Amino acid sequence: MPIHRRHRYILTAVGIYWPVIFWLTHIPVPDLARRSGMSDKTMHVLAYLALTFLVWLAVSPYQKVRWNRPAVWVVLALIAGYGALDEWMQGLPSINRGADVADFLANLLGILLALGILSFLRFWPALLTVSAIFIFAVNNLSGILLLLGQYHLNTIFHFTAYAAITLIWIQYDSRRPHSPGGLLSRLRRGIALPAAFLIFIKITGLLFGKKFWWIDAAVGVFAVCAAALGSALVMRRRGRPSTKH
Repeated sequence: MPIHRRHRYILTAVGIYWPVIFWLTHIPVPDLARRSGMSDKTMHVLAYLALTFLVWLAVSPYQKVRWNRPAVWVVLALIAGYGALDEWMQGLPSINRGADVADFLANLLGILLALGILSFLRFWPALLTVSAIFIFAVNNLSGILLLLGQYHLNTIFHFTAYAAITLIWIQYDSRRPHSPGGLLSRLRRGIALPAAFLIFIKITGLLFGKKFWWIDAAVGVFAVCAAALGSALVMRRRGRPSTKH
């Protein structure tokens, strides 16, 4: 059976991501992670949220989670079992990081959060939701982007993150039924939600004690507009994609 393009990308992502997080949990905790300001438990939730999200999509790239089917319980048992084994291995003298039941529970929360999202949402809205969670966490729950004094990393993050979430939103929005619209209509739809999300992130950042940087907000706005304009022009040239999710 041929493997479609989306499935190939997901399998590649799993093949890269899973070995990377295995390696990261079996080396001494990087000093950067200690000083990032993000809770260790939050890191565990996010790591297993992403892992479960990718593994489920590798198993079922076009279907939502159905709890009455064996596949979801196999994925749950596989990743929960891996999380338990991973914690146990961290307590071995050769690794000497220490096993922690609370870390395993955080892993389990990440697993259940991913499966919960995938129970209600198909690929594009689920990807949009998970991306929003990660942008919120990096922006508001950590200071990792400013730790090294390399402030251009913050600018790169804002451009990449908001361009990506705009493109994801447009892919989802383009698959919903719409009345015919021209370039301006597509631009308005493409910009509206990512711009609102950017405003939300900046307002909640203040509540989390983050300093408001105008340059980051401006870069985010530019990324949203550039991604929306580029996507609208491409769609106009190629014609509207199918409504397949």
